[in-house]
Amino acid sequence: MATRLKLTQARSQERRRKIVAAATRLFGRRGIAQISLTDIARLAGVPLSSLYDYFKDKRSLVAAVPEENYLALYRQLEDARSADPRRQLREIYTRNLEYIQANPDWGRVFFLEIWPSAAIGEARIRRAVDRYGLRYVELIRAAVASGAYDKALDPYLAMSMLMGGLCHLTAVWLLYRRPYDLVARGQELFDRLELAFRTKTKSAPRSKR
Repeated sequence: MATRLKLTQARSQERRRKIVAAATRLFGRRGIAQISLTDIARLAGVPLSSLYDYFKDKRSLVAAVPEENYLALYRQLEDARSADPRRQLREIYTRNLEYIQANPDWGRVFFLEIWPSAAIGEARIRRAVDRYGLRYVELIRAAVASGAYDKALDPYLAMSMLMGGLCHLTAVWLLYRRPYDLVARGQELFDRLELAFRTKTKSAPRSKR
């Protein structure tokens, strides 16, 4: 009985993932407003009635897209556990860019559809974004505590600088048909921004002759 229940739950979870993957692809390629639940059910290969077993309406499915994609990103970040908070911060930043570059439909739906719209205010979407942003804040605080970053650095401002840069690079990459290597450009941006975060070492006074 327990085995059968587990198999049923696994099939249910897999069907839900297929629905969200289909929604991500269609929303990213044609825009949220242009896509119906019927379109999504068709691409996912499930009856429309089954889709309603998981999502009560289109709005709840739109909110599930960031949740599922951020969860997939978190799973990829599980091994990013360097003892150095600076190194871990760069690794997380890079992994996010790698995920977007490998999943451009997700990039389009989030950075060109959800992020600029009122949908970002949805509680479920905001929680997914906040969870990711707070991980940056924690690592920046750790780097400040270790003395690697300036003690006057505001962790929330630093996080905003990093995430704002990532959003802009990604939006340009998508709008102009991927004119550069997103990961390489993002790493360069991270390194330049991080220079401003570091503790400034005082230069030794010049000896008077």
